[in-house]
Amino acid sequence: MKKRVTALLLSALLAALPLVSCGSTDSGDEVTTDSQTGEATTTSEVPAETSGVPDDLDLEGETINIWYTTESVSVAETYVDIAGELTGDIMDDTIYNLNRSVEDKLNCTLNFYNSGCLTSETGAEVPKLILAGDTSYDVYHVVQWNAAKLAAEGYYLNVYDAPYLSLDKPWWDAEYMQEMTVGENTIYALVGDYAIDRTRCLDCVYYNKDMYEDFYRDRDGLYTEVLEGNWTWELLRQISSDVYSDLNNDGVATRDDRLGYCINDYNNLDALFYGTGARVTERDEEGMPTLVLNNERVANIIEDVYELCFNTEGVFFSGPEYEDDVANRTLFENGNSMFLFGFFYTIEAMREMKSDYGIIPFPKYDSDQTEYVSVVHDIMRMMVLPSNCTKVDSVCAVLEELSFQGYNELLPAYYDIVLKGKYVRDDVSAHMIDIIRDSCSTDIAYVYGDAFNGMGYITRYLIQAKSSNFASEYAKREAAAITQSNDFIEQFLSNE
Repeated sequence: MKKRVTALLLSALLAALPLVSCGSTDSGDEVTTDSQTGEATTTSEVPAETSGVPDDLDLEGETINIWYTTESVSVAETYVDIAGELTGDIMDDTIYNLNRSVEDKLNCTLNFYNSGCLTSETGAEVPKLILAGDTSYDVYHVVQWNAAKLAAEGYYLNVYDAPYLSLDKPWWDAEYMQEMTVGENTIYALVGDYAIDRTRCLDCVYYNKDMYEDFYRDRDGLYTEVLEGNWTWELLRQISSDVYSDLNNDGVATRDDRLGYCINDYNNLDALFYGTGARVTERDEEGMPTLVLNNERVANIIEDVYELCFNTEGVFFSGPEYEDDVANRTLFENGNSMFLFGFFYTIEAMREMKSDYGIIPFPKYDSDQTEYVSVVHDIMRMMVLPSNCTKVDSVCAVLEELSFQGYNELLPAYYDIVLKGKYVRDDVSAHMIDIIRDSCSTDIAYVYGDAFNGMGYITRYLIQAKSSNFASEYAKREAAAITQSNDFIEQFLSNE
């Protein structure tokens, strides 16, 4: 049974949140409150959103072949199988039924091919198939960090004006897709609610409520700090110092001690950096991305990331995520770490944790930062049509219907029933999830990585080298970053 937080805290949170979150489903009724009676009344009805696929579209039994993978190089990173299966699990069943519903509506067959390709290799494997002229697969689910770049190289179709796709509708993430593109009329990678990676891969922080209560008496006090805007890097460091205990008396913070937090040298650093609201690029008057990273605030942020990693009491700095993330999570599950830096999908491995935990966003850089910011982990899968696709209209109809029904069926199943209902342990964590999802952000330099000479990952490179010398690292990368990004932009635009 879920533990309930104080009514006062919950009321304060509800007052601070939008009436309808990204994860909710709208009934279509507009509700107002009578000023005299306080009773809610329905004043009008808003027409329900409809798919861009006509009800009478018939694909006449056509087979759509879908290439994907669930094989991660890291045991800490997991993926939902988009083929689905009737197992009694709500996600498996919902996905399976969703696929069958689309098949029935469009009179087609969806043939899912789980390639077994490591997610780290989709950017290498997919081009081989396309270059070989292989038309066996009509749509690919590829990983952002290694396969998004293929758009500029001409491997994917531009689906901006493709039939049936209603990319301005809520089942597509228009803002995210726009950040991934260059030019006014180009969309090469689709991000929608059929592949729910966009939500599962959002970063978050877990905190041990039992430990927090031991030190600060109020187990829900950190929620209050978040709501009041006080959850900052400074507070993170203070709490880490407060709870730290050198249990083995060796004078060094290790996993054998009680820690404030463990931090890896990859995705945790991305979450901290982008959580400050810092930008690597901004768009110029023509909508082209330009580097804006070289400023005093970013230099200060890098200095402070270094402090969080190496000069904060109670911190254990670990190595690559694929080696150490499970160990960091296990330490948290065993009650020996106050915080765990992770993602929404991390919670799926913590069902047996005995200590109570809460979910909060990554901290703000300082009190001057107005909003919490979350970033989507770069392992997110995206949907792309190969440049040699022979069934463009049919594939687009299928993807539109999958994402439309995913928005209405799969997203609520995951977001409201599984994530908020099955995994979270109090009411406020459920609403913290709304705050995190509504604050989603990314940067084109983070999406395309190499095209900007790694500027989107500069925090990683510096901390991995145990350096905080931002000015030197930026100067070393700047000329190549400008050249490579200009070439990337030109290449991208030439494919329009």
